[in-house]
Amino acid sequence: MRRVALKRGYLLGLALFLLLVWVKASFADMSPIQNLGDFVTWKFKIGIDDRVRYEYRDNFNFSDAKPTKGTKGYGTGSLVFNRFKINLQGALSDEYLNDIAKVFVEGLDAQVVPYQISSPTQKDSLDLHQAYFSLYRILGSDFYLKVGRQEMSYGACRLIAAPTWANNIRSFDATVLHYYCGGLYSDIIYAYNVPYDPNHFNALQYKEKITGIYAGYQRNKTAMLIEGYFLPQLIHNNTTKASRYTAGLRLKGHMPADIMYDLEFPYQFGTTNHKSIKAYAFHIDLSRQFWSMPWQPRVTLAYDEASGDKDSRDSESNTFIPLYQSTHEPYGLMDFFRWENMRNLEFNVNLSLTEKLKLIPQVDFFWLMSTKDSWYDSTGAALRSIPTRGRINHHVGEEVSLRAAYELNKNVKMEIGTAHFFTGKYVAETGSNDDANWVYSQLSMKF
Repeated sequence: MRRVALKRGYLLGLALFLLLVWVKASFADMSPIQNLGDFVTWKFKIGIDDRVRYEYRDNFNFSDAKPTKGTKGYGTGSLVFNRFKINLQGALSDEYLNDIAKVFVEGLDAQVVPYQISSPTQKDSLDLHQAYFSLYRILGSDFYLKVGRQEMSYGACRLIAAPTWANNIRSFDATVLHYYCGGLYSDIIYAYNVPYDPNHFNALQYKEKITGIYAGYQRNKTAMLIEGYFLPQLIHNNTTKASRYTAGLRLKGHMPADIMYDLEFPYQFGTTNHKSIKAYAFHIDLSRQFWSMPWQPRVTLAYDEASGDKDSRDSESNTFIPLYQSTHEPYGLMDFFRWENMRNLEFNVNLSLTEKLKLIPQVDFFWLMSTKDSWYDSTGAALRSIPTRGRINHHVGEEVSLRAAYELNKNVKMEIGTAHFFTGKYVAETGSNDDANWVYSQLSMKF
């Protein structure tokens, strides 16, 4: 199976390369392009990206109990992740080196080697990750068009993101019409989520669609940023039939004493499995950089909450779903939470020990908004289901972490980190409650 998948990947790469050659030749014969000037040229670039990460997880199921002999326990063990990407880009530019059009294709190979632990679903032999075509300033206007398989990230990546921590990076088969003029920008989105399939080609499925508009305005880089969005998500598969509409506002700017703020508050409505949706989320963070102090610390205090279901037996769903959110950060590092039925208070300090070396100590406090709903991890899976007993404490625990990142040069970066999760009363009252530990080291190379 692995050999067949690799062969399929190589054939795919060859086909994509031939597509680029054909597009280049097609544009070269078009008189409108030639009329733009004698210096209109295509430029091609190949990119390679490889990342290796080792993780040791201890008690990730919050239990010291040893797994049954001959089986792999989910809680404790090691994992080695490897993700390899190769891409080819062709850009058409005018005599002033402004882009006119771009073609981009990228393949991704993801592998995981587990030891005494269940392997996560982050494996996929060389497959198509991105393949899109972009047009810039269409007919001299302020509109841009991007069509094809592509990554999408908006705002602070709390609702639509292409998170890179996991081996698999989210992509969409999408058409995006972008507008930008004088600080005003907007994207009109029509996209289908592309699920990873480790055994077959990652093909478009018409079961999960995201559409809508994401718009904003910022007069200049130091002015206040305001963003608004309306994002309908339609899911129709074997287990879920949902029409979820997310409307929200984001504000970012400066306060007195050089304090930066970032506010976001989305609201969701619609229907899911014949229940009406009424859910919300909220984020605020305050940060300040102390330029005159040693190591120039940047201090951040953040608070997040997202509603949970109040009663699973009624006709209303109050669980906020963060659509296609960023993972790993910003709700702790151990991936035990996401913006769903939670409250999180976070404090971190970003220290610049040298120009290339960063050190980030961080502490997070976690509660559930509703104990009548589940505790969800960063993937949306329920770590603890709805308790059958009566009153349960909301306090889930605290996470303390420390990361160090070193940029050897523009092509090579290294990271190491560790974290400890102190379980709270909610964990003790719903099952095993041993503390969890995590250590990782990572090397990234990009050329």
